[in-house]
Amino acid sequence: MPGFIKSVVIASTVAAGTVGSVAAIGMGFDASFTGAAGPAPDPGPSVVRMAPISVHIGGWTLKKKKNEDKTLIVSIAIDVPDGDARDAVCRLMPRLVSAVNSEVSRNVLYQATWKEALTGSLGQRLTVRFNRALGRTLINGVRLQAHASETEAPPATCADTV
Repeated sequence: MPGFIKSVVIASTVAAGTVGSVAAIGMGFDASFTGAAGPAPDPGPSVVRMAPISVHIGGWTLKKKKNEDKTLIVSIAIDVPDGDARDAVCRLMPRLVSAVNSEVSRNVLYQATWKEALTGSLGQRLTVRFNRALGRTLINGVRLQAHASETEAPPATCADTV
């Protein structure tokens, strides 16, 4: 039996030496198999979509407009230049919702129909208003789209911050 134990000890020593030398050589190289040495590159421009917002059509006037006394679901897409801007817009989304409620409601109130209210310069005005609400220029453009119900509207892209 002494010959068997001797051969097991020699084989274990050779195996440990081989594994140890391979590990030492591997630690000597600073190679990354993913190809990226630092953080992942920013994907560039993207779109942030707000949660659907309901807007009362017809405003709150004493004079009723032509059969437009209902609620409209508005979906808003915001163009941002990079990931940092996207994170800031998502973090400050409650400010933008407040700006939408006041600007869109006022625009719908003074237009003949909701279709006229959501077209024209409303997107440009919301871009300026959003950037003012955020305190700096983070938004390149705003697009609005009307939907009949919240189920038809695309979902928000920001995670809930509540």
